[in-house]
Amino acid sequence: MHIARHSSYEARAARREFGLSCQALPPIAAALDVGLVLLASVAGRIGYEYSTTNEFPSLDGAPGVGLIVGAFFVLLARMAGLYELQALLAPIRNVARVAAVSAISLLAAICILFLLKVGADYSRGAMVVFAAVALALAPIGRLLLGAASRSGIRRGAIKGRRVVTLGDAGEIERLGQSDFLHFGIDEIARFAVTGASTHGGLDGRDRARIAQAIEASRRLQAREFALIMPWSRDREISEVCGLLRVSPLPVRLYPDQKIRNVLRQQKEHGFSQHFSVTIQRAPLSAGERAIKRALDVAIAVAALFVLAPLLLLTSLVIKLDSPGPVIFRQRRCGFDNREFVILKFRTMSVLEDDGPIVQAKRDDERVTRIGRMLRRTSIDELPQLINVVRGDMSLVGPRPHAIAHDDEFKARIGNYALRHHVKPGVTGAAQVMGLRGETSRLSQMEQRLERDLWYIDHWSLTLDLKIMAMTCLALFRLDAY
Repeated sequence: MHIARHSSYEARAARREFGLSCQALPPIAAALDVGLVLLASVAGRIGYEYSTTNEFPSLDGAPGVGLIVGAFFVLLARMAGLYELQALLAPIRNVARVAAVSAISLLAAICILFLLKVGADYSRGAMVVFAAVALALAPIGRLLLGAASRSGIRRGAIKGRRVVTLGDAGEIERLGQSDFLHFGIDEIARFAVTGASTHGGLDGRDRARIAQAIEASRRLQAREFALIMPWSRDREISEVCGLLRVSPLPVRLYPDQKIRNVLRQQKEHGFSQHFSVTIQRAPLSAGERAIKRALDVAIAVAALFVLAPLLLLTSLVIKLDSPGPVIFRQRRCGFDNREFVILKFRTMSVLEDDGPIVQAKRDDERVTRIGRMLRRTSIDELPQLINVVRGDMSLVGPRPHAIAHDDEFKARIGNYALRHHVKPGVTGAAQVMGLRGETSRLSQMEQRLERDLWYIDHWSLTLDLKIMAMTCLALFRLDAY
């Protein structure tokens, strides 16, 4: 790792924390295309009719025809790859394709209007003017958007995906700012892997750098890891990916210089040197995370409102039953191994949060009188709804464990860290499948981990709702302690 450069990257990352994401450019471009086509349709109708009748015409039909052509344009442009970031940032190379898509969209719309016998009030002369204006506006709009986008990226108003780069120092240095720009990424930290081990793989220093890269990704809130190294070093690539599995961030492999040189010579065949290969995907896509978060907030807020009297009554009973705070707070490991403070109603006479922590056992003497009832009914877990609203937890996910227990199981179970690829849950697949309570044996934790990883691999909104329903049914068994 280059220490001086790394610190400068962190400063740049702080300055560019706010701005429009590059990922917003394709929908902006699509909206601009539809708007320009709609404008061309209206302008064509007004220009032709006014020039022939010297009267301002009605716009009946013009907006509808413009929207039809605009829809065809967006569909065809998407199929042609004209909404890819590389095409948007280098529009001069694609002017001919934009014009061709405009022409095909106009012809397709005319054919449909003719076959359906609609748009009769939209004259042929107006259609010709519309076509001429659209064929001019579409490329001009792309050129202006490309210039504005490049200017915005240079000024920091538009930013790429925040990435931590890993790989060969020489390969990374060969990438210029324009390359990162066309990849749609914003480098916020850089770590070099030398591959100096005698057996051809990673050595101890490389493994330490990768651990530092993972920590930097959490601290700087990176969106992904960008792996940039010669593709011929497949063993090192495999080892790096194996070490990065503890992080939930996606890992993308970018082309080395040799591959970029080959693709640069094949531009006439439509090949782009600015591409990446996903070799580790995020457990949930951005859309899936948004859906899950919306469900969490909606249900948690509604539950807190409905259960408010029960929460107040429970707080009063705990205060009267035994000395100590009403709420028990303990540090837990959450998403991407980030610590958070979990909230529960206090059910024990101890408040352990450091050093050796003993799991609750059946007939545990530390459990208070009211605490035993709260644990059997799972009422003690209800304050975690506040954790859900805060964003620390989800309604459904792997149950979080105390920091001390996490450290122990990470050292003893190889894939244990993978359960932190999603937010921990108030309930989870392991709990509704009979793996609730103490894990005194390693095999019990391995079984719980197996169910948690199954949940992460098979997540769906339906699965979350099913687990919530099964949790409600399981509460009537009163088998917790």
